[in-house]
Amino acid sequence: MPYMLKLPTTICFSNLKILTIGKVTFSDECLTQQLFSGLPVLENFTLFDCSWGGLKSMSISAPKLHSLSILETEIPDDDFWSSSDVCQVMIAGDSLKNFYYTGLLCSDYCIFKSFSLENAHIDTIDDYISDHDYIPNEITHGMYKLLIGLSNVKSLRLSSYVVEVLINAEELLPHMPMFNNLMDLVFQGSSIDLDSATLLKILQNSPRLERLQFLGGFNLPLNYEEEDRILDPVPPCFLSHLKWIGVDSYQVNQELLSALTIFLNKAVVLENIVIFLLGNDLVGNLERREEACEQLMELPAGPQNCKIVLEWFESFPKRWRIVLD
Repeated sequence: MPYMLKLPTTICFSNLKILTIGKVTFSDECLTQQLFSGLPVLENFTLFDCSWGGLKSMSISAPKLHSLSILETEIPDDDFWSSSDVCQVMIAGDSLKNFYYTGLLCSDYCIFKSFSLENAHIDTIDDYISDHDYIPNEITHGMYKLLIGLSNVKSLRLSSYVVEVLINAEELLPHMPMFNNLMDLVFQGSSIDLDSATLLKILQNSPRLERLQFLGGFNLPLNYEEEDRILDPVPPCFLSHLKWIGVDSYQVNQELLSALTIFLNKAVVLENIVIFLLGNDLVGNLERREEACEQLMELPAGPQNCKIVLEWFESFPKRWRIVLD
C-alpha cells in the first residue's frame, strides 16, 4: 500500500536532475503542484506505483524534462471504475524525448507540446486484460487520450494488449491521431491479428512509417485465403515508405507464408523482411533448414531487390543468418 506523502510548505529543487518517487499517495493538491512546478533542471523523472489519492487535477511541468516513466503495476478493485477517483494529469512535453507508461490508466494522462518526442513505449497489465471479458471504457478512453499526446513520436512500441484495449471501442477509431513523424513501430507481447481494424487504422495514420516489427508474431483469420481484404485499403506507408518488416515466429508454416505474401504484394518499396525463428525448429537440422529456405524462395517476387532474411540462435550467443535474394 502506498504511503501518504507529506510535503513541506516551501519546495524547490533548483539543481535536481534525476527524481524517482515510489509507493506514495499524494494528498495535498496545492503542495504536490508546487513540487512538480519547482523542478527547473529536472531531466529524468520516474513515478512508480504512486496514487493520486483524491486529487482531481495535476500538472507536471519541468522545462528540461527529457525522460518520463510512469509505472502503475498495482491492479485496482473492479469497483474502482464506478467511482469518480480519477485524476487528470497534464504533462508539458516541451523537451520530452522519451516516455514510458505501463498500467491500466487509472488516471487521465494528457501530454501536450510533445514536439521533440522521439521514443514512446506503452504497456498494460496483461493479466488484468486477459482475465476480464469486459474492459472498462475508462481504460479505452484513457488510451486514446495518451496516444493523442504521443502523436509526434518517431519510434513507438505498443503491447499487443494495448491493441486489444483499443479494439474494445471501435467507435473511437475515427479519433485515432495521425502519427506524421512515426518511422519505427513495434508490437510486443502476444501475436497481433493482421485483420484487426485497430492495426489497420494505426498503419493508415502513419504515412512515413519505415520499419514495422511484430515481436510476438501475428495471426491470420481462419479464412486467410481471402488475402485481398486484409490490410485493405492499403496504408499509404506501404506505397511510399515502409522498407523493413520483422516478425518473430516459432516455425516457417503456411500461415506465416501467407502473411508474408500479403506484405510482399502490398508493400511496394519493401527492402527487407526479417524472420527471427524462436525455439528449436532449425537448430542442428540441415534438412529442415533447406526446406524452410525452399518454402521462402517460392514466395512471390515482391518489390525489386527485396530480401528475405532468416535468423535463429543455434546456441547462444551464436546467431545464424540466411539471406534470400
